[in-house]
Amino acid sequence: MKKIVDTVRINYRYGDTIKIKPIADVHFGSKNCDMKALHEYLGKPDPKTYFIGLGDLMDCIIVSDSKRYRKINDALESEDIIGESVATWVSVLYPFRKQIIGLGIGNHEENIIKRCSVNPMKMLCDSLDVPYLGYSFLVRVILSEKGNRGRTVIIRAHHGWGLGGRTIGGELTKYSKDLAQFDCDIALYGHTHRLQADTMPRLAIMGDRLVSKEKHLVLCGTFLKTFSEGTDCTYAEAMGLPPAKIGGAIISVKPNRSWVTIKVEV
Repeated sequence: MKKIVDTVRINYRYGDTIKIKPIADVHFGSKNCDMKALHEYLGKPDPKTYFIGLGDLMDCIIVSDSKRYRKINDALESEDIIGESVATWVSVLYPFRKQIIGLGIGNHEENIIKRCSVNPMKMLCDSLDVPYLGYSFLVRVILSEKGNRGRTVIIRAHHGWGLGGRTIGGELTKYSKDLAQFDCDIALYGHTHRLQADTMPRLAIMGDRLVSKEKHLVLCGTFLKTFSEGTDCTYAEAMGLPPAKIGGAIISVKPNRSWVTIKVEV
């Protein structure tokens, strides 16, 4: 049984900046997946950079899914779509496995559970020996410096829901309603392929002082191109959805004397 809250402890020296990179909506297996951009985003293994997955890392549209499968969009070489997808992700993430906070599942992998009774994200997590987080989760990140008390950052994450907005602020408004329900510091959402960030002010008590501690709302982006380069259009293109910015967010967390400073780059 999954814990209600997963806890991760990260050691740091005062002055360090810890980076967290959410990986969402890569859709490996689709011809429109930009793996080059993904590798640039991942960078090289760094003990101060951590990763967290929000699902749809795999496109997972199998041949029997007659409503969605089209050979023209299938970039995989073998008939074993799930096996090849998992194996590829193992090779991609293996160098970073010690820095992975955990990996969640998306609706594309969830579709495989329904059709095949197999969880490809759980298979990936087991192969990398990293936590499997599910579709919606909370993570407690404790930053610990030798000899000093730890600083705790709460992350709320959900793969996301809905078709995707057509306005700049639509997705921020939708997810801000969810963020309001949780006592967290960072909220991560995927699914709609937006790469955006905003803050929600809140007041908190620290000792005998009333302080402002912002909640950070992050829409985690995608590595799936919205428009194809040929005459065969993508799903998003057929639905008339706006172009998506390729890439992911970078969240910087720097401990200070009272707590931490959080910055989000998109």
